[in-house]
Amino acid sequence: MTHTHVAAVVGDRTLTEAEVEARVATLRSGPLAPRLPRPGTADARNLRRWVVQVMTYEAVVEEEAAQLNLPRRRPCQPPCTKGELHLVDALRMGGVTAAVLTTLPVASAVRARVTADVAVPESAVRDYYARNRDLHPGPYEAARPAIEDELHQAAADRHFTLWLERRHAESVTLMPGFEHPADPRHADATHRH
Repeated sequence: MTHTHVAAVVGDRTLTEAEVEARVATLRSGPLAPRLPRPGTADARNLRRWVVQVMTYEAVVEEEAAQLNLPRRRPCQPPCTKGELHLVDALRMGGVTAAVLTTLPVASAVRARVTADVAVPESAVRDYYARNRDLHPGPYEAARPAIEDELHQAAADRHFTLWLERRHAESVTLMPGFEHPADPRHADATHRH
């Protein structure tokens, strides 16, 4: 019997090192392979840590989808080409949240449920219009729907990102060696405060 090393625990689910290595291998066999760090380097270990972050965030979303009785579907193999996520959105949400929305089909449905009550006050729409008249010339009423939609998407992205980070912190235990790439507890940390 082979010993299975645990990379992380998400609620009742155990994420194994073998699952992580399989995901990294998928990345290494894909079109981004030439851009990935050489195996055995500190950057390669941090890539593996980042992959664990994505996989645990995916597991949090899958757990929420199950609680909401949304259909569970397997993540598509990275890199996915849904094409609905733009760079501005990805930067606003952060890398892991953007990756989850790109790789996990049910994530958009969870995001819609989690952000259903997000609203943008009329005062925020008017303020944005007043500060950005060069982007929206003409009458306020004509520009209002586009501005409201843009502000609503930004607010929903922030809300979903914060919700997901909070759920992740509450339900995920990362094993030593699989911490966040910036966690100062490991020698490969690339970001320090």
